Amino acid sequence: MAVSRTFRIFRYDPVKDPAPYWSLFTVNVEQGDSVLTGLMKIREELDGSLAFRASCRSGICGSDGMVINGRSRLACKTQVDDMGHGEVVIEPLRNLPYLKDLVVDQTPFWDKFESVMPWLHESTTEPVPETERRMTLAEDAFDDLSKASDCIFCQICYAECPVNGLDRAFIGPQALIKAFRFEADPRDVGTNERVPILDQPDGVWRCRTTFNCTVSCPKGIPITKDIQSLKREMVGTYFHARQEV
Repeated sequence: MAVSRTFRIFRYDPVKDPAPYWSLFTVNVEQGDSVLTGLMKIREELDGSLAFRASCRSGICGSDGMVINGRSRLACKTQVDDMGHGEVVIEPLRNLPYLKDLVVDQTPFWDKFESVMPWLHESTTEPVPETERRMTLAEDAFDDLSKASDCIFCQICYAECPVNGLDRAFIGPQALIKAFRFEADPRDVGTNERVPILDQPDGVWRCRTTFNCTVSCPKGIPITKDIQSLKREMVGTYFHARQEV
């Protein structure tokens, strides 16, 4: 049975709005409807100018991250019924510049992601295999690497990180989890290239271990744990380099 729900939505259009403001919309939603479904009804039935990102609607593409009732979530995975009986309050993700309404500028996020060289650096001295390069890892180590590979680039960990909010130079949890994914891969030989990016004040050492990223991750990735693994690797790399001097 459809029920009437009120959505309070952050609005901002820099072309015509001198400052952000809030808009109230009331729509009918069915049991089991997601917040994304409610937003689509608002755009289709009430205000076609409402801007937000969305794609697959299956919690896989990560494009519809936004702050819903005070927490960063995927709108497609968040049911209206779970938001209580009051207003559903929706804002853009934190720690990124606003572009229009719920759409943020992702440029800082992607720049930091690319800075850690998140691709497999293959050995240039070993012969190229005829098929694939096989991975040899203990089961628990492979599970850690595999889980880190589940990242869907939703930027929720970035938005929920208090350090990102205070220090925009901090590389951020998502870039660090992608660095961990390749550093944990025994086929990768890119550590020497990544160390200058990771082993610096605004790299792994800026993480304050608040666990916000881990708690908020919609894919359940243990981000904080993996960042601590990167810290241990940086210490090991440092002592190994000192021994070679």
